[in-house]
Amino acid sequence: GRANMRVLAPLLRATSHTPTVLRVSAAPVAIIPACTASETWAVAAASGITALSLQIILTSFFRRSEDIALAKRPAYMAYQLVAFIYMLFATFVGGAIMLDATCWPINAAAAMLVPRPQIRFLGAVLFGELVLWDVPTCLCVKKLRRADGILHHIGLAFGPALVAMTCNPTFYYSWFIGLSEASSVPLALNEAFGGAHDMVMEAEEGSTRLVTLAFFRDIAQIAAAAAFVIVRVLGWSWMCWLLLRDTLAVLPIAPSAGCGSRIVLKLQLFMASAFYALQLLWFSKLVRFTLDSGLGGSRPDDL
Repeated sequence: GRANMRVLAPLLRATSHTPTVLRVSAAPVAIIPACTASETWAVAAASGITALSLQIILTSFFRRSEDIALAKRPAYMAYQLVAFIYMLFATFVGGAIMLDATCWPINAAAAMLVPRPQIRFLGAVLFGELVLWDVPTCLCVKKLRRADGILHHIGLAFGPALVAMTCNPTFYYSWFIGLSEASSVPLALNEAFGGAHDMVMEAEEGSTRLVTLAFFRDIAQIAAAAAFVIVRVLGWSWMCWLLLRDTLAVLPIAPSAGCGSRIVLKLQLFMASAFYALQLLWFSKLVRFTLDSGLGGSRPDDL
């Protein structure tokens, strides 16, 4: 009771939760859609249907294109474009919250237990597109059929995205399913330009376009590698630490059931740790690939 609150007060009071370097205007946050708990499944369905519709429309358009870079693997190129759009959206929503000092919680309780309708909306959007479009498309398109990638996206859908849209739509999801997707933006560009380069090389060996496609592919690969280190290795380590710190602070006062319950808080911490371990595994592969092949090129199927 009161004794516990006296012990916890130093951890829960308003302290230095907000990084002092953040001075961004709150204007972007005002335009982020929000949804209530009763609207989340409708938002998820709309998101998934939109992504799937874009996949079908773009695949049909690319298949009819006279450009071999698009027509040879239309479903693959359509997937990269749709993924690019959704990753940009997640980056914008997460960044609008995380990079604004006014949006940071004043203490651990505000970070871990106060629901945010914008986070609920983001979770619903990602859950819908992952379940209805991303995973089915990856299973259907041979070049996208990577076991670790598919399992990662299933885990992302039924882990962080589902928790964010239902159980606990709180602050740190603006990083874990939001701003951290910034590293996926140059990766999608690298795979798109790399795929286009390979297809043109197969069909039009010696084409003057190969130099241009290789240039953009390599620039995107270097950007993706740098973003991976900054976001997925360094950024995730910091955010996992903040999540651990605030989870330990609020566990004694968290409810035993429902949103923000102790089991949900522990599940969040487990998911963050598991996903970070996966980032480190991919980082080790990235280092080996870079040492063997140098900067540039396309991501191999086993990376």
